[in-house]
Amino acid sequence: MTSTNEFGKRLLALLKQKKMSQLRLAEALGVSRTAVNKWTKGGMIDEGNLDRLASHLEVDKIWLKYGEYTNVQPEQGQQQADTGQTRVSNITELHLQESAEIVTWEWDLLTDELQYSDNVEAVYGVRLNTNDDFWALMNDEARDKLVNGYSRIIREGGAHEMDFKIERHGQHRWITSRATGVKGPNGKVTKLLGISLDNTERKNNELRLRKMKQYFDVLLAHMDHPVVFTDKAGEILVSNRQGQADSLDYLELQRLLYQLVMNNKAWLERVCETGKGRLQFQGWEVTAHHHLDDDQQSFLMFEFEQEAGRAAK
Repeated sequence: MTSTNEFGKRLLALLKQKKMSQLRLAEALGVSRTAVNKWTKGGMIDEGNLDRLASHLEVDKIWLKYGEYTNVQPEQGQQQADTGQTRVSNITELHLQESAEIVTWEWDLLTDELQYSDNVEAVYGVRLNTNDDFWALMNDEARDKLVNGYSRIIREGGAHEMDFKIERHGQHRWITSRATGVKGPNGKVTKLLGISLDNTERKNNELRLRKMKQYFDVLLAHMDHPVVFTDKAGEILVSNRQGQADSLDYLELQRLLYQLVMNNKAWLERVCETGKGRLQFQGWEVTAHHHLDDDQQSFLMFEFEQEAGRAAK
């Protein structure tokens, strides 16, 4: 079972425990029910929505998405610092240790010794052996953010998660790191354990979509009829129907777009080739425009107008 599927199972269990419907959760978070349904099936969730989701459900966000960390303490009389056997355990530990995309790491605060799993070079793009190697990959702002987060774990316990950017030879990667503390014989946190993964693609997509949304919002502000920007699969990126109490609400619009894209593949291919197309679909006159953003990624703009002589649905 993958960690994403485990995330979906934990979310469903919480909704059942709290007797909360997916629609009610979607309304509380200001997202579509489609998005919530995807999360319950293990779909990707961005950091902002994860924060809001965990806060609304009153759970730790790291546990919600990746499983609960449990400090493993040594048996009485055993040594803790030197064996290297005391490690964090969670419900997806075996998956994490076997995944080629996720680095596990351990930092002993008493000795400053840092240990990484063997796949660190594949994920970070460079072999890391010491903290000096690690800190050299980032600027002061990223370092300060990490230090503050780790310091909070030492002072308050609990877990910490953040994104940070590393750079090497002019290339950058976004890393998501999640850490928790382990208490030593003195009862204080003396070791940090964590996982890290390369989230460059997701982070770049987030930044790209944020930039696109600013551009879309300017265009949508001047349009009264239903207009929506989507990816090539028809998933809504932004529209002027959100929050509108008219005949075509957000959920109906998403359903309509999915059906339109799936049922008219040949037409959509022509739109992508020529840049524009028009058809009648379920009582609507639909005009589609194909564009590329600055990174040469495709997106679609759909305009909807009610067919002449037909009442709004």
